[in-house]
Amino acid sequence: MKSAPLASSPSRDIDLVTLRLFIAALEEGSLARAAARENIVPSAVSKRMSELEEILGVPLLERGVKGVQATVAGAALAVQARLLLQGMGRMRAEMAGFATGVRGQIRLAVSVAALSGELPAYIQSFRRTHPQIDLSLLEDTTQEAFRAVLEGAADIAVGSDFGHEGLQVFPWEHCVLAAVVPGQHLLADYEILDYAQLLPFEQIELNRENGISGVLEQTAREAGVTRRISARVSAHETICMLVARGLGVAVVPRYLQARHTHLDIRFIPLSGPWASTPVCIAVKDASALSPAAWVLLNHLGVPDPGS
Repeated sequence: MKSAPLASSPSRDIDLVTLRLFIAALEEGSLARAAARENIVPSAVSKRMSELEEILGVPLLERGVKGVQATVAGAALAVQARLLLQGMGRMRAEMAGFATGVRGQIRLAVSVAALSGELPAYIQSFRRTHPQIDLSLLEDTTQEAFRAVLEGAADIAVGSDFGHEGLQVFPWEHCVLAAVVPGQHLLADYEILDYAQLLPFEQIELNRENGISGVLEQTAREAGVTRRISARVSAHETICMLVARGLGVAVVPRYLQARHTHLDIRFIPLSGPWASTPVCIAVKDASALSPAAWVLLNHLGVPDPGS
């Protein structure tokens, strides 16, 4: 037998305790079990449910000998109530952080390119100003750093923006690339190079999958040339050393130039749209990040939502 529609009561607020009791009743399937779970007498739960139905003007619960279950309207309310209660929980956690000094743990996954710029200085200053937050650092390729965030193994990733499906990203800085050739190489006197000009020569690159390698491979295919890789190594610094010894040419972040003035190599700017690659900060769901993670994002210059 269907319940008759209830007359709505104007200008009455719904409190969070009532919504929490409503969700408990649905999850427990019983007003008595909901009362026990929330440490309140059953009659008080029943009274609040009746008042909630009166305020909203629709039946929310179907009561029977086997307990209670949601009506269509009750199921719709449950979705909104859970979102509201979750939001209030996040708000309380964030405010508690401001009151006591935010604490927590952040897992930060970064690419080699991200570590090439100003990021290490930001990390150092963050650890100095927020010693109560445990920041763990994982260095990997851009693809693996982003995958770590997607799979929940990291909270935040920083890497070159060569694709970020499934992630929210915030632009951060740029990684400027350059060709590096031996000092006596045929290309050493050029002021600027197109990557295609490097293709006739053996090349040295990182031994791990990375975004720039994929771009270079695509560029070579478009030019109808097969790249010749003479060595794959673990670090950009090693690439520069091998270039100095004449083992090949390479494409590396231009910041390395200042660190390798002792080597007989030339850093030559590259032309092309990807010669300055964007570096981004990536998260899976910004709204679900912990207060500690947002403190780090703010430190990196990412504004709070809605600010």
